[in-house]
Parts: sequence; structure tokens; C-alpha cells
Amino acid sequence: MTILIGIKIIIFLVSACVAGWLCFSLAAGFILYCSSFTTDRAGFQTKGLGKAESRSPMYAHTKEPRIMEPIEQGKERWGKRRAEGSFDVLSLRSRDGLLLSGYYWRAGLAEPFSGVNTVLLAHGMMDSAAGLGYLAEEYHALGWNVLSVDLRAHGDSEGTKRTMGVREGEDIGLWISLLETQYKAERIFLHGISMGAAAVLLFAGQSREVSPAIRGIIADSAYAKHMDVFTRLVELAVGNRFVATSVAFGASLASFFFTGVAFGKMSPARAVARIPQPILFIHGQKDTLVPIGMMREMFSSLLKPGSETVVIPEAPHIGPYFFARSLYMQKIIEFSRRNA
Repeated sequence: MTILIGIKIIIFLVSACVAGWLCFSLAAGFILYCSSFTTDRAGFQTKGLGKAESRSPMYAHTKEPRIMEPIEQGKERWGKRRAEGSFDVLSLRSRDGLLLSGYYWRAGLAEPFSGVNTVLLAHGMMDSAAGLGYLAEEYHALGWNVLSVDLRAHGDSEGTKRTMGVREGEDIGLWISLLETQYKAERIFLHGISMGAAAVLLFAGQSREVSPAIRGIIADSAYAKHMDVFTRLVELAVGNRFVATSVAFGASLASFFFTGVAFGKMSPARAVARIPQPILFIHGQKDTLVPIGMMREMFSSLLKPGSETVVIPEAPHIGPYFFARSLYMQKIIEFSRRNA
């Protein structure tokens, strides 16, 4: 009888611990999801992880003058060009009803011309089309048409929740259709930065049919699995792997509840092997947010000839262009010529 009572007590305690762990994971994950994956549309301000995030060495790139100053200067020039009417201001509806914004910069031609390369630029988290103004300028100087888009929940596009490349990738497909129908684009390259890189990779790997007009993909600072990045960031903040994994689990459930997309689906690594186009991976050697091993993991599963990896020494996350501008653009030019 005493043994039976002891067993019942143990079962109760274990059940209570499991229930407590589950409640903690769900509650903490829900809070962290709401603070990190939603956007305050009233002020167009993206929420973040607060003080823990700002102190994290994984976000060192946001304090690097060699990165942030050129970005801000590019934004100013972008704003002036937009005010001068240099761009076609575009919009379309996503499959779930959001109004998305994009900006088309013609290659100095009065009429669309199918023989010109076109690049679609997809920015990273907490950024916008204006934040890639510096890159739009580089492509336009090469004689390319440029379409730079505001991903959902960023810039002037509607939406309040991010799916780290999944729904954003579905939206990329709509922009490509617009390029083909409205601008007769026949040679399109996709260039994404961080979350934008994940979006173009997920689009190309998960779409049932990818347009033959897409000749190649440039993925700068792309993560292989968002769950791994998120868990590492939380672990750095709380100092405990088990707690970080538990919170990530809860945040993933919250994401699935609000968007239908769990963190496991935010995985370009699973999509890369199915991508028919060649990929140019560019990564910073000192990227602490997305370790260089993630890029190598994705490249190892590639089957398409013409793909390449470029590693920029000393560069942090999203830093390759700013730490080696000439090499960065030269590799893109070579890549586009190989796959035109």
C-alpha cells in the first residue's frame, strides 16, 4: 500500500512538472513571439527582444558603422529618387489579402526591353526596400532593371506578422508574375539578404513550378533553419539550453497558431536541394547571428551546376557587401554571365 501511494505521488509530481514545463514554454514562447515577430502598424515600428537583443553579440552588425552608415545614406538617396518619380510604385494583393508594395526602377529605357537583366531585391528583417537602396544603385549602374519590394509587415506593405521567409516567399512568386506580365522580363535574378534570402530560397524550393525566366539566386547571409538561430539567440539571453529550447518550442506553437507556419517550416535547408536554379551564396566569416556552417550545410546539398559560395573575411551578418564591395559585385556579375 505504501509503495502504491509512493508511485502515485511520483506520477503526480512528474505530471505536475511536465504540465508546468509545458505552461512555461507556451507562455514564454507566446510572449517572445508577440515581441519579436509582430509589427506595430500604427508607428511602423518592428518589435524586438529588447535589452537582451541589443546587448547580444549576435546583433553586432546593427552597431557596425561600416554597415549602418552606408545603409542610411542609401535610404536618403532612395527617398529622394522616389520623391522625384524615378520608380514605378507598384502594389499587389497577397493570397491572404494583404496589400504589398514594390518599386520598379527601369534600366534607363523608355520602354520595357526583354533583353535586359532584372533583379528582384528582398530585404531582411526590420528593414524595407529603401534599406536596399545601396544595392539597387549597384544593379541599376550595371544596366539592370530593379524591383525592390517591401516584404509583408515591413515598409509600406500591410501585415503584422512575419513568417521568416515562408509566406514572404509565396509573395515573391506574385512579384515574379508581375515582372513577366507587366514588364516582359525574361531574365530574372533573385537577390535576398538574411530573411529575404530565406524567402527567395523557400520560394524557389517549395513552388510547384518555377518560371524559366529565373536564371539564378543570390543569397546573402541566409540561415539554414530559423529554429536553430532563434534558439541560439534565446540561449544567449537566458544562459540555459534547455530553457531556450523550451521557449523556442512555445514560440513555434504561437507562430503556428497565428500564421499556420511553425518554425520547422522556416527552413531553407530543406528547400535548397529542390531548387532548379544555380545559387550564389555569400556569407560573412564572422557572422555570429547565422554561423557560416549554415551556408556550408545548404551548399553541400546543391545539385545545380553554376552554384558558388563566397566567404568575406571579417564580415559580420549582412556585412559582405560593405566589407568587400568590389569583390561582392564582381562575383554577382560573373554569376549572372554564367547563367544568363
